[in-house]
Amino acid sequence: MGSSVLERSGAGFDEWEQRISSTFVPLRAHRKALSSGEFHGRVEATPLGSVVLAEVTADEAVVERTPRLIRQDDPEFYKFALQTRGSCVIEQAGRQARLEPGDLTIYDTSRPYRLSCSDRFRMTVAMFPRNLVRLPERRMSGLTAVRLAGDTGLAALITPLMRSLAESRSPERGFIAAHLGDAVVDLVTAAFAEQMALPSRDGAARSHRALVAEVHAYIDRHLADPGLNTQSVAEAHYVSVRHLQKVFEARGTSISALVRTRRLERCHRDMSDPQLAATPLAVIRQRWGFADAAHFSRLFRAAYGESPREFRKHLSARP
Repeated sequence: MGSSVLERSGAGFDEWEQRISSTFVPLRAHRKALSSGEFHGRVEATPLGSVVLAEVTADEAVVERTPRLIRQDDPEFYKFALQTRGSCVIEQAGRQARLEPGDLTIYDTSRPYRLSCSDRFRMTVAMFPRNLVRLPERRMSGLTAVRLAGDTGLAALITPLMRSLAESRSPERGFIAAHLGDAVVDLVTAAFAEQMALPSRDGAARSHRALVAEVHAYIDRHLADPGLNTQSVAEAHYVSVRHLQKVFEARGTSISALVRTRRLERCHRDMSDPQLAATPLAVIRQRWGFADAAHFSRLFRAAYGESPREFRKHLSARP
């Protein structure tokens, strides 16, 4: 996963099983009972910052993420898949969805799942840390192994992007790749925020979930605004400050904590970008809403274990 170059593999069954495990997370694969003859499988993968994008093709096969494998290694990822040829049936958490070309789904590597795929199938899969999807985890757990039509809503924006990235098959420079990976995660998050906003039987709970998703997206769009705070967020969403606070307190956080964390993450990303190595720290922190240098330094040290200057010094010393 940490490789910086495109990996390509044409393989028999055993090698293909090893390749999908090393590209994603440990998996167990087997052929269907009626399958016979020579097996052909292929994996082409490239890292995009925190995202691994891979195109997986193979003859008829079953792939499983078992409880035992999860106990051995659980890096807590989501896998977001686009079916591009053939069909696959995804099973997780008692749900089952059949994917045909153009369909999308998401599944969680921290819970058992099973993929049963047709002969000569192809999938494009984006794998990324679960914590990058800033939506209620309990709500997301109810959306895994659910078919998402790739030609409707915000999902229609993801499909051409994933197809294009998979077809380009050329490694990007680190900072460009990171932004492409961010784009994939942001669109996936938006698509599932859209799903959460659909009507449900529990109107109040749905309303809260939709508000949380909308607030997360709003904060990400306005991080550079020094006036971004609980009051301004509440006004933008036509709710009272107290109501907004209660909704987020129920999730163990607050608007101010969320804004602070996201701003620190953006600063950390910019400071890690070699294209911005000559940009003064003051410019970066002010760009993301930190007016006070000492306050920013304390928050950065608390989050990352060293001051901004120390971080940059250590980064520049790396080979």
